Amino acid sequence: MDKYSIDPNGAWRHYHPRPVPAGWRMLGTVRCQSDDSIGALGRSPAGLFAQINAGGVRLLDQRAAADALRRIRLP
Repeated sequence: MDKYSIDPNGAWRHYHPRPVPAGWRMLGTVRCQSDDSIGALGRSPAGLFAQINAGGVRLLDQRAAADALRRIRLP
């Protein structure tokens, strides 16, 4: 399972400067510790967590992302 660090106050627009797609909720920034990548953290209309970089979307390990969010007490 991947491990993520989430910053709810992170400058997610730095990684995703485009308009937010309909139904998506931006939650801050996420760093994936396995490959040291960082990007905007978004939640899709279907409830899936994803890392977004310049419009590219990478689904995250859903259990690990939910655990990381619980650690910082984000809904």
